[in-house]
Formats: sequence, structure tokens, C-alpha cells
Amino acid sequence: MKKSILFISTMLACITMQAQTTLTIETTPGELKNVMTQEQIQSVEDLTLTGGMNKEDFYFIRDQLVKLKSINMKQIEVDTIPVKAFFDKKLKSIILPIHIKYIDENALNTNARIYLTGPYPKRAAYIGGISFIISNDNTYCKETENGIFSSDGKILYETTRGENKLDFEEGLETIETYAFVDAYLYDYRFPESLKYIKNKAFYNLMWGHLVSGPGEHSDPTIIMKAKVPPVLGENAFVMSNEQYCEYPLSVPEGCIEIYRNADPQWKIFKIREGDQPQGIESVSNPNLSIIRSGNSWILNGEKNISKIEVFSTIGAIIFSTKCNDTQVEIPMGKTCEVVYARILYADNTTEVIKLIK
Repeated sequence: MKKSILFISTMLACITMQAQTTLTIETTPGELKNVMTQEQIQSVEDLTLTGGMNKEDFYFIRDQLVKLKSINMKQIEVDTIPVKAFFDKKLKSIILPIHIKYIDENALNTNARIYLTGPYPKRAAYIGGISFIISNDNTYCKETENGIFSSDGKILYETTRGENKLDFEEGLETIETYAFVDAYLYDYRFPESLKYIKNKAFYNLMWGHLVSGPGEHSDPTIIMKAKVPPVLGENAFVMSNEQYCEYPLSVPEGCIEIYRNADPQWKIFKIREGDQPQGIESVSNPNLSIIRSGNSWILNGEKNISKIEVFSTIGAIIFSTKCNDTQVEIPMGKTCEVVYARILYADNTTEVIKLIK
């Protein structure tokens, strides 16, 4: 009998403990601290909230719920997640309110997996160095390899972190504020359908080295396929290096002056047509063979080659050599990933070829 009583008591204790570590609570703005017992405050690990919240409730969660591991706020009515709401909070997951409208500075500076359940909210530039996970039941947004978009693909909210080569599909019309934050640009290609670039859409954009010399070099390029320049919001392009005044931009043939005259912000770019370097008129179908050998290209032709100049895609010469042979070696270590080679033959004819690593 005593053993039975002891067993039942142990089971009840376990059930009580489970009840305190996993909670669903309905609250009103500013009242969360009053609707939770001291035992719940000290032991809750998984918390689901309904009702309403305000700034005071967020800071109570951050500072007082010391054992909290996950929080579900999907059904909470609140407009803003305040500054540093979960700053340095050790959590496993956060499910955001479905109707959240704004996320403030460093609000989500945490290692938690953060689920977006509703429309993409307005946000500060730096909300915590996180990327949202689109919940399975989110009908407002979708995620692709290029970032987070509206469900119809017309609006880009957030680009994929760490990706410096992005080719966006036709149908994209708007790039939202802070879509690119601290992005390191190598090759960004935007479709003809792009119409709007919101204010500070490109914020603290970092570019590859634009100088030539030995070794590997980034060759940054923005390619706009739209013949009508997208409408720019205020400070659409905020660069990390404001001292550099001519960033490379490729536009469709015949559109250089259209872009230059559309908005003064386009004038920070060195605008060119297509994806060929300036000063090179066309790219030939090569009249010589190109062989990769180790870390070099080997060019073989029927005519003597007197000189080769290798250009980056923004027109910077990165390698040049004089010769007098039908075979020439170009070391890859001195080139970018995509380059153009202008070949001058001994008979004063020339051709231009495109080389890809």
C-alpha cells in the first residue's frame, strides 16, 4: 500500500512538473508578470501565448524566464517587437506573431530558429543577424535559394545571407527596404520586370576589390536587364565605402543615357552596356583552340600571336603579355572567374574571347 502511494505521489509530481515547464497562457498587454505564478516563472521552458502584449512583457520574458527554451507568439496581438526584446536570450525557437508589423533594432539578436508566420514586417537595418524560417502554414511569403519573397514572387524582402552570386527570376517587381544588408556583392543580376527599389534596399553593400594585380580578385557586377530604370527610393544604395565613386553597373544596349538621366542616384555607377568590359566591341567565336592545363589556359592558333590583354568584366586590365608564337599560356591565378582576352595577331588583326574558370 505504501509503495502504491509513493508511486502515485511520484507520478503526480512529474505531471505537476510537466505542467509547469510547458504552458499556454492568455494575457493582456503589460500583465504577463501578474498572470504567471512564481513557480511558472522559474520553471517554464516551452511557452505559448495568446491575447496581447506590450514592450514590458517582452522584457519580462527576456529577463525573468530564465529556463525558457521556446516561445510561440503566433496568436498574440502586438504591433512591434521592441529594441533588444530577445537580446542574447538563449532560445531554441521563436514563433513570431502572425500580425507583427515592425521589428526594432537588435530585437532578435539570438541563436534561436525564428519562424515567420505572417506577412514580412517592416524592420530596422540590424535586427540581430538572423534569417527567418518561413513556417509551413505561411501563405504570405515564400523562400527560394535567392531569399524571401512575397508568395507571388513580386517582392523581395530579404536576400539569402552569405550569397554573393544571385540571379533573380522574371516576375520580381520590388526590392524592399533592407533587402540587402551587409551583402558582399560579386554578381547580382536583376530581371527586366524590376520596377521599384525602395529606400535603403542596398544597405552597407560591400564590393569586391576593383583593382588589378596578382592573385585572385573579386569582379563585382550589378546587371540590370530592365530597359526602363527601376524607380529608386531615397538612399536606395548605401555603400560600405562611400569614398569610391564609380561602381560598375551593366544595362541593356542603348540604355546608358536613360539610366543616367532617370535619377541622380544612378550616377554613382560606372554604367556600361551588356556584360562585356568597356573598350571591347564584340566577343568572337574563337579562331583558335583553348585548352585548360593545370592552372592555365593554353591558346593555340594558326597565326602568330603578338600580344594578349586580359580584362575583367568591368574593363580593368589584369594581365598582359607580348609574344611571337602560335601558342600562348594565360595563368588563371592572375584572373577573375570570368575574363575577356583581346588577342592581337602579328598581321594586326584582333579578336576577343571570353574565358571562364
